[in-house]
Amino acid sequence: MGVQGVRGMLMIAGGGTGGHIYPAIAIAQEWVARSPARRVVFVGTERGLEKTIVPKAGFPLELISVGGLKGKGLGDTIRNLFLLPRGFVQAFSLIGKQRPTVVLGVGGYSSGPVLLAAKLRGTPTAIHESNAFPGLANRVLARIVTAAAVAFEAAATRMKRPDAVVTGNPIRKEFFDAGSSIRPAKSDSRKRLLVFGGSQGSRTINEAMIGALLFLAPLRERIDIVHQTGPADLEKVQAGYRASAFPNARVVPYLDPIVAEIAAADLAVARSGAMTVGELAAVGRAAILIPFAAATDNHQELNARAVEQAGGAVVITERELSPERLAFAITGMISDPERTIRMGSAARALATPDATKKIVDLLEKIERRE
Repeated sequence: MGVQGVRGMLMIAGGGTGGHIYPAIAIAQEWVARSPARRVVFVGTERGLEKTIVPKAGFPLELISVGGLKGKGLGDTIRNLFLLPRGFVQAFSLIGKQRPTVVLGVGGYSSGPVLLAAKLRGTPTAIHESNAFPGLANRVLARIVTAAAVAFEAAATRMKRPDAVVTGNPIRKEFFDAGSSIRPAKSDSRKRLLVFGGSQGSRTINEAMIGALLFLAPLRERIDIVHQTGPADLEKVQAGYRASAFPNARVVPYLDPIVAEIAAADLAVARSGAMTVGELAAVGRAAILIPFAAATDNHQELNARAVEQAGGAVVITERELSPERLAFAITGMISDPERTIRMGSAARALATPDATKKIVDLLEKIERRE
């Protein structure tokens, strides 16, 4: 038995992107909801989005000095290698200070040092992998943690953890609530197309969509378009729509709350990060998924293929993407509303409304066991 605190203290390590942070917050909320005596503390880095998102969600955040190694230039790799010992010492100290009774890693730079320190301190540890292809940190940590949870069954094989619990991804309840609103499959009604590329937008999707507008002109009386561009491309995309057959399209830099926009859509064009895929599935909306080609280990395409194989999406890789190809896919789905409804239902079959519960159940199990 190592350093242990009062039972009910959860430490969550990781972050960097919203795809890591938002599921972690959902887990933290479920953890504390089960008992008023429970506590959660997050551990992240100065440069990650967690620095803003976690305090806003009402949880304390500790910072350590650590950076990524994979996909970095030589200079960054060398600098981050030198940071590792310092990050580990900080993590080891934090475990002693906070005295967690269980530690969860969700991927991201800080998860490695924190889970290793927790292991050495004798604290039960777990990881959750949100993508079909696990990140480097989780592939390494899978060998030492007490338990593992995965969103996709394929991830368990890739991490060589056959005992991993398949939980799905924690998605906020409002997405499942929105899924009860099924769009009517009427061929003569106007359809809504939602185009989005994450909080920062996607230049690849923006440019392909502007080019596709010419080929979509015959649908001008049949579709309404909502396009989230990200801040950098807003004016360029707005100009593209003004010059097209869709001058009244709603073109904005950011959409919040995104759940309302997904629920109002008949079809989405989007990237295929784990959270995007999970949110579309929870609401039950058909999608044209365009995986981010530079995603580590090509995990976005693997996420997208899992939905495609279930019948919930059409996948167009960046290599295959052209304005004509995108317009052809949109036209085919808008022109066959019954197919779009079927695809939405197939996507929803992949949703896991009890994912957060399963993960917290697992954390409680290993907390009691150690």
